[in-house]
Amino acid sequence: MISRSILRGKNWAPLSITRVARRNFTVDVQTVVTTMTESFQAFHEFSGIPWWALIPISTITLRSLWTLPLSILQRKRLQKQAEYRPLIEGTKPILRSTLGKHVQKAKDKKEDIDTSDIVKVLKSQVPVAKLRYEDIIIFSAKETKRRKDALFKKHGIQTWKNFMLPLFQVPLWVTMSMTIRNLTGWLSWDNSRNKALDPSLHNEGFLWINDLTEADPMHIAPIVVGIASLLNIEWNTRTLELSMLSKRDNLRPTLTSALANTSKIMVIFLMGISMYAPSALSLYWITSQIYSLVQNVLLDLIYPIKYSPKSRIKSKPNDNNDASDIVNRS
Repeated sequence: MISRSILRGKNWAPLSITRVARRNFTVDVQTVVTTMTESFQAFHEFSGIPWWALIPISTITLRSLWTLPLSILQRKRLQKQAEYRPLIEGTKPILRSTLGKHVQKAKDKKEDIDTSDIVKVLKSQVPVAKLRYEDIIIFSAKETKRRKDALFKKHGIQTWKNFMLPLFQVPLWVTMSMTIRNLTGWLSWDNSRNKALDPSLHNEGFLWINDLTEADPMHIAPIVVGIASLLNIEWNTRTLELSMLSKRDNLRPTLTSALANTSKIMVIFLMGISMYAPSALSLYWITSQIYSLVQNVLLDLIYPIKYSPKSRIKSKPNDNNDASDIVNRS
């Protein structure tokens, strides 16, 4: 206990608490969109390039500087992942055979001299003699995934890195769409109430479209948006399937097929919006989709996915001359 004399003899200062301000890393989307809108207007006034050409040029430039380097890095990562997939797939039957032998020995009560990692882990989780065939399949799949994750991590090609490209590409697409929407003044479905920020958008159209703030009167732009988007989806789906060693079962849905079907449904909504959206916005979507398609085709030609039993139509065989036999090695 502290005595009162000690408390009286001391000049106790009041305790002050200093709060440390937390850093806020949030991004104001409206500020970004406003900045890009003003930049577009300033560049249009400075360069004198008409809007029908400025929108595609800006799209190609931003995609080349922002997403193209990430696309090249991802394609190289997919190449390395595909190179190791035969080794990963080859471990599945070996693990199943090892587990099957171990279960049979346990049932026969014979001495087990198997000291592999999978058997050690298995002993610590479940009685081996009670394992069924379905359990062996599950344990071998888990062990295969564990070894795959360890192998990919060792070489710096983790699967989660494949999601980095969409994380950078989607914000750019959304920001550009909102920017062009602001430029055209498309704030409501009633075009009579909308007012463009730049009056030159009304007379700097192309071909049959004179006013970029109005929707395509012939509805050709929505059809082109849909066709280009579907071609992109089909090409990307085919590219992902090339990295799979096993043949796809048409009756069994996969993650790739689920994403492809979801993307096709989104294309239908995008086409519906394009029928009422300003032509400038449809022009951006068309340019972005065509750029993605050309980029993916070039990447497949320059950085093809190797070590796959399937290939594209009229493509050259893509074997590795430096590969060594790891199964029948003496």
